[in-house]
Amino acid sequence: MYQKFETTSFSQFRQQYFNNLREQSCLLAALEELCGGWTQETLKSILQKLTKKNQAPLPLFFDSSQAMDSISNKKQALATVFQQFDSRGIGRIDATELFSVMLLLSTGEISQIFYNIAVIFGSDKTNHITSDEFFFFIDCLFRGISKVLICKGENKPIGLNKRLNDQDINKFMQQIFKGQQKVNKDELYASVKQSQQLFEFIEYISTSMQASMEYTRQQSLLMMKITMEVKKLMAQMLAQIDGTAKK
Repeated sequence: MYQKFETTSFSQFRQQYFNNLREQSCLLAALEELCGGWTQETLKSILQKLTKKNQAPLPLFFDSSQAMDSISNKKQALATVFQQFDSRGIGRIDATELFSVMLLLSTGEISQIFYNIAVIFGSDKTNHITSDEFFFFIDCLFRGISKVLICKGENKPIGLNKRLNDQDINKFMQQIFKGQQKVNKDELYASVKQSQQLFEFIEYISTSMQASMEYTRQQSLLMMKITMEVKKLMAQMLAQIDGTAKK
């Protein structure tokens, strides 16, 4: 049987994750490998490729890791990420969950991230994002982070298949949209700040994700440097041994 989502309140999400993510590396390792070095511009270029330069809609799901080849050529990382997001065992993953997580972990200012959220999840035909569209993004985001975030004292994500309840999302929409149906895409950042708890939560998650990505990048660079130094030392030792043997 397929696993069902566990509907959770915002206070429970906040208690589990806010100021409680593992230090240094708080993300699924395969996701860090897959998205290493990404900026907001990198993500936008990948999404452009997926939509054939906006000639086609973004995919709503992927039914295999091979279907995700346009995202990266890191096949093993893609396979692991696909398996993690297919936590309900249905043989496909919700692409919008993955995109919402990628938006927060790709390097960029929080204001730029909110603008890109509005561009990607809002209608292409207008300069606005509606409350329904942002509701959808929040639903996707909370489902997505439950699959990839690692808390203090843990070695892997433990909150799989959780989603934020509709009542809390609707409360946030009222705080953000103030009874209006839509806001300008470049005003979404300022509008979300009116919902202080939601804004603080998203900002903390994004900052922690980006710090995790940078830590992993620095560790990879360090390992490359150590490997090069070891190879250099071994070459010197072999040259000395060869010189001694010839004498």
